Amino acid sequence: MPTAQAIAAEAKEIMKNDAAILTAAGFRGGSVVQLQVYFWDEHAAVMDVISKNDLLENWPDAGVYALDTAASTVETVFREVRRYEGAEEVYLRTGDTDADADELDFLPSVLFMESVEAICELKDKIKL
Repeated sequence: MPTAQAIAAEAKEIMKNDAAILTAAGFRGGSVVQLQVYFWDEHAAVMDVISKNDLLENWPDAGVYALDTAASTVETVFREVRRYEGAEEVYLRTGDTDADADELDFLPSVLFMESVEAICELKDKIKL
């Protein structure tokens, strides 16, 4: 299993090549409605929560990858995301299925990630 440091190093290389990384997805009725995405901005990784439509409209030429922390090696921890045009909408997937559904359910929810971030920022206000 790869370490967090190895994953971060691989993520940096992917983002410096102008690709985006998905780290969380919010679903409604089986379809992705929002995504937590990381990209490289000059000297640092930047995170944003965007809609699926925003991603589809601004798809990076270098591609989109999804973080799969269950992968056994650092070489397989980032799964390439493809667009699949279904009957009524465009779906996001990393596998070979052609079902009319988004296939990113291995990602944690955006709410989970936002909650973890909010917990990390908790601190008592100290009056000096």
